[in-house]
Amino acid sequence: MERCFIEYTRWREENLPEDLAAEITAIAEDEDEIYDRFCRDISFGTSGLRGKMGAGTNRINSVVLRKASMGVARYLMEQYENPGLVIGFDTRTNSKEYAASVAEVFADNGVDAFLFDKATPVPVVSFAVRHLGLSAGIVITASHNTKEYNGYKVYDHFGNQIDNAKARLIEEYIRAEDPFCGGNKPGGGRVYTLGDEVKTEYLKAVQDNILFWDRPESCRESLRKLKVCYTPLNGSGLGYVTQALETLGVETLDVVESQKEPDGNFPTCPSPNPENSGAFTEALRLCDDRQNIYDVIIATDPDSDRMGAMVRTGEGYARLSGNQVGELMFDYILRSCSRSGGRGLRRGMTAFKSFVSSPLIEEMGEAYGVDVKNVFTGFKNIALEMERLKAAGRNDDFLFGFEESLGYLYGDYTRDKDGIMACQLLCLMAAEQKAQGKNLTDRLEQIYELYGHIESITTALVYKQEKDRAKMTGILESLFEGRLKDCPALGIQIKKEFCYRQQGMYCADLEGGHRIIVRPSGTELKLKIYIFAKGETRDRAIDTAADLCGQVRKVLEKEERTNE
Repeated sequence: MERCFIEYTRWREENLPEDLAAEITAIAEDEDEIYDRFCRDISFGTSGLRGKMGAGTNRINSVVLRKASMGVARYLMEQYENPGLVIGFDTRTNSKEYAASVAEVFADNGVDAFLFDKATPVPVVSFAVRHLGLSAGIVITASHNTKEYNGYKVYDHFGNQIDNAKARLIEEYIRAEDPFCGGNKPGGGRVYTLGDEVKTEYLKAVQDNILFWDRPESCRESLRKLKVCYTPLNGSGLGYVTQALETLGVETLDVVESQKEPDGNFPTCPSPNPENSGAFTEALRLCDDRQNIYDVIIATDPDSDRMGAMVRTGEGYARLSGNQVGELMFDYILRSCSRSGGRGLRRGMTAFKSFVSSPLIEEMGEAYGVDVKNVFTGFKNIALEMERLKAAGRNDDFLFGFEESLGYLYGDYTRDKDGIMACQLLCLMAAEQKAQGKNLTDRLEQIYELYGHIESITTALVYKQEKDRAKMTGILESLFEGRLKDCPALGIQIKKEFCYRQQGMYCADLEGGHRIIVRPSGTELKLKIYIFAKGETRDRAIDTAADLCGQVRKVLEKEERTNE
């Protein structure tokens, strides 16, 4: 506690920006709030820095981002002779201002900064690092989080989000910096503005990765008949998704008006995450107004690295889970590549997915002779595997990257999940099914008939205060010690447990082919629980998943009370 009040007092004595100074004064008598804001320096998670905006070392603000940028700049100056980096930002409140501010910090510290002039999707920034041959990249974004959040993603010279080793090293540089001390700045860096030139090259790369299921002319004929409703959720995807789909050949493409323009308050969608059904409320209203003419609804989150979808069925619009979209995409890629005249599949081709994503992908890959490898959560781990393939001279062996949290990539032009590419791929899939008088849920049922029925559920124990982090640690430790295996309430025998202590992840394979995974969120105070259940029928799989989910939650909530 003492450290918190020392740091709080220091901030109170500094010449802070007016908004931060007001917050510091307002919490003077609130010890819990002071602790929550100053208990630690915000650290790198699966996506760099991310947290609520506000005053404090455990918040996102101009002081914290200045300190981070000073540390990253020092790291780059020692690693590269003439370092330069690209800086992008999403549509959130303060994102543009933060981006301009950190660009000046980098220039003041000797690093050239190439700053986008407008909100730009995350995959475009990753693409730009490689396209411009720069040393690093920064994106000011909190991805799909609510409006109170912002963040700071860091990319290396490969265009990958920095891995854990680089993150720890950069943190050492950051800790050594004092954001309130001007010091002797090396200077020499400049800030350059990026217009639409990178966007043009990026969209060309997306177009180069169009994967038709048949002859291009017949596919485009089907795409012209496809009717698409799109919402960028007031984010950065609008100009990119619409242009990509128009190039693809989609002629009926309507955008949700209330969520069209950039707006960091997300007024019609408080949680701009396409994983949530609420993200589609406005789109469904438009569908109703247009007599439900749309075959698919697609949504991208504010920084456009995630894509969610709904499909028109005979019973209305059905939302597809991230796992279901991943299964459909991999099925489409495998079939399209293996057809006569397609890209072709060969020994050594590899798809990567996170441990917490659908196990069905593994069985699908095996059926086509494609390797499927699991990695830890965070698309940076998939990007790292892509880079290893490239280093081994196997660049063309990368086939697909997939995370259940709506992250997908086909093609190696970028090194992050890509919502724009995912929109393109989803429309291709939907048009193929429409040409056969079917929809994507019909194809999903065919996939389950081929590979087995599987149901996935993701839930979480949610916490509000930083001091609750100890409860999460205690629960995980109890799992590592075998507490779940010893619990008769689970009702299904555990065959094998996998404890990844360094990553804080617990996995268990159960009799019947079921799987349980528990891990902390990398960006929020949540302990996430993933359930995968198999069944002879779809209904059986759903019932088993629900039962398992309920039992696991009971066990973990009991452990939580034990650790209070």
